[in-house]
Amino acid sequence: MKNFIKLLLVSSFFIFASCGSDDDDNNNGSAVDFTGNVKIYTLGSVIEPLISGTATFREVSDGSTVVELQLQNTPPGGNHPAHIHFNTAIEGGGIAVSLNAVDGNTGESSTSVNALDDGTPITYEQLLDFNGYINVHLSQQDLASIVAQGDIGQNELTGVRKVYTLSEKDVNGISGTVEFAQRLNNSTLVTIDLDGTPSGGSHPAHIHQNDASTGGDIIVGLNPVNGDTGISKTQVSSLVGGSSVSYDDFLSINAYVNVHLSDQDLATIVAQGNIGVNENLPLEIEATYTITNNGTASYVFNGGGFTDSENPDITLTRGKTYVFEMNTPGHPFYINSVQGTGTSGAFSDGVTNNGSISGKVIFEVPDNAPNTLYYNCEFHTVMTGTINIID
Repeated sequence: MKNFIKLLLVSSFFIFASCGSDDDDNNNGSAVDFTGNVKIYTLGSVIEPLISGTATFREVSDGSTVVELQLQNTPPGGNHPAHIHFNTAIEGGGIAVSLNAVDGNTGESSTSVNALDDGTPITYEQLLDFNGYINVHLSQQDLASIVAQGDIGQNELTGVRKVYTLSEKDVNGISGTVEFAQRLNNSTLVTIDLDGTPSGGSHPAHIHQNDASTGGDIIVGLNPVNGDTGISKTQVSSLVGGSSVSYDDFLSINAYVNVHLSDQDLATIVAQGNIGVNENLPLEIEATYTITNNGTASYVFNGGGFTDSENPDITLTRGKTYVFEMNTPGHPFYINSVQGTGTSGAFSDGVTNNGSISGKVIFEVPDNAPNTLYYNCEFHTVMTGTINIID
């Protein structure tokens, strides 16, 4: 009985002693003078969907930081090593700061940080601009298994993103999306998400120059799509050759995405999509005409079989798609059902951006298009030509 009472008293002492909050005390038990500045990052699940949480950075008056990890659903009795690493989670990197392990019973960890592991001083403000991420591992014996992970500092995602469609190409049943997500440093997390990929496969992926119909060289290599999940994630801040590329650049880039069947069969494309300025372009284009103007006298055609041709008659095929790349300031280009100036005769069926002076006028020739149409400047009668429609 005496031993039980003694054990109870000792246990009560440790329970009482552990009730202090890390918000109020440092590791020596003295009060911590927080400034009130706080930054919270998300730690997403990795190997176990139920385990996720947050990393809270609290600024101390001396410029240092208390890093608090809080995970949900950690198994009791566990002890989970945690670190701040260099680079983004997708790229991977060495350990920058070792954090106190997360207690599986509480899901909590608290660490005072004023320097990197190599002794380099680091302040709260510098951590908020740090090129890094946090890993929480399964155990000291299994560091390869990550239970929670999140980008921090300049790698934090802003929530701004752009999603493009990846359409089925040479293999039936595979399609999806490619998402461009902005980081605070304006670099980009590119995520491909495909449905219908066969298990066990690995599908190379790239961003190419030009639109899909024209074709072009690889300008960004992306991580292969995992056939089991249909997912690929790639951190992108530069093009092939080393030129920098930002998230904003991807909104206006002249490019498309290819996902291939395998390294051994790059010719077979399982999914494809135009991005940037080509977003609304169809994947297959019969011809592209580049159009400028010779004063008020004529439209000048290049491409599609023409070289500096002024006001040529052109022949288009029903069911095919044609692009008119416009650079004709002051001379709106209209596809018309009747020949003449103005806008009342504009032919709208299958035409995108009719009347443009810059950018792309796209004509997906409908199956019921009339045998004869015309193109005409809105203002100048002599800037005109005939469009012959054939089957």
